[in-house]
Amino acid sequence: MNRPALVFRGVSAGYKARPVLQGVDFSIAEGEFVSVIGPNGSGKSTMLKTATGLIRPSKGSVELFGRDVFSLKPRERASLIGVVPQKLESPMAFTVAEIVMIGRSSRGGWGGPDSSDYDSAERAMIYTNVFDLKDRLFNELSAGEQQRAALAMALAQEPRIIMLDESIAHLDINHSQEVLRILMNINREQKITVLLVSHDLNLAAQIADRLMLMERGRLVSNGSPGEVMREELLSRVYDCELRVRKDPYSGNPVVTGALDMALRRSPVQKRLHVISGGGSGIELFRRLLIEGFDVTAGVLNRLDSDAEAARALDIPCVLEQPFSPVGPEAVEEARRMVGEADGVIVGVVPFGSGNLVNLELAAEALKAGKPVWIAAGIDARDYTVDRAAAATALRLRTAGAHEWSGIHELMARLKPEAPMQQDKA
Repeated sequence: MNRPALVFRGVSAGYKARPVLQGVDFSIAEGEFVSVIGPNGSGKSTMLKTATGLIRPSKGSVELFGRDVFSLKPRERASLIGVVPQKLESPMAFTVAEIVMIGRSSRGGWGGPDSSDYDSAERAMIYTNVFDLKDRLFNELSAGEQQRAALAMALAQEPRIIMLDESIAHLDINHSQEVLRILMNINREQKITVLLVSHDLNLAAQIADRLMLMERGRLVSNGSPGEVMREELLSRVYDCELRVRKDPYSGNPVVTGALDMALRRSPVQKRLHVISGGGSGIELFRRLLIEGFDVTAGVLNRLDSDAEAARALDIPCVLEQPFSPVGPEAVEEARRMVGEADGVIVGVVPFGSGNLVNLELAAEALKAGKPVWIAAGIDARDYTVDRAAAATALRLRTAGAHEWSGIHELMARLKPEAPMQQDKA
């Protein structure tokens, strides 16, 4: 096996008081083509910035070809890493040739460029098919031409590893395919290691030897496309229903959404009552409405963020005065809503003596034969003096209420094609 090109050892990193990466471990061998995938905010770009030395880890270490990346001088680093950003900005009127020479000069010594520097820049422009554009102003080029020029600038450095941060995300299919062919060629012919951040799961699976899946700053899966691109895993990480099948020609995994099924199915026409508070209901409201459910909510305190969300979404909601315990009138109104609902969902809401009655309403619904889904971890959110909320939740689960631990899991159990009955599992 080739020696490591890039190694992360227990790396945690972020921006001042905002941590992003959390205990990330991986190793990329020389000559590998690796793609980093994951939803927005999962830490992909932060990983690249940490790998290039722009961000110093708060914990752990980063090694580049066997050396700590922060022990390398800038010119040494430039001789090892070529970076292609999502979009290269040129504040001055540089030609393509000048832009590419910037890449070459980043690894040079004192004095101006010599003949070998010009030869390297010329080779890079020819390889990326921008040599005929060398006298054109960079800012006058199309998006695809600019990305090829940016890649030429990185190649002119003659790096041992190239890192690309969503560098083909906004290109049309013709230009993106052209850039990808260049990357695959330099990886196979010149054995340059490639680390590509991509939102396109199918593209990543098609071209990469290995995928690294990020979720909330953690590396949750690291392996071949077939090992990483699993329906259950991707659906959980991306928080939406996804399908994975094999391409009949290439054998590569192909990811599709569930929009076609959603467009064909009839409206749900089921009503669910949501017990929430403190913002725990906002995503529930949104997802339930998208799935076609009628939704009611409460009892909530006025000015609570869930109450504001319910108002904005036109969700019928029982309200109580701010910072007040739930009173008898509000309880009766909520009981009426629960009675008209086909089921009750208890969100990730803290319980104290003031809103414990909401949980009792869920228990009444379950006793009446309505299905109840209760968010896991209620013990940690029980602020009642005698742990009454945890005891009620245990009673609910024992009687047949189903515990859910994530929105995707809950939505899967609420599919319109599945009967809405008590889950005894």
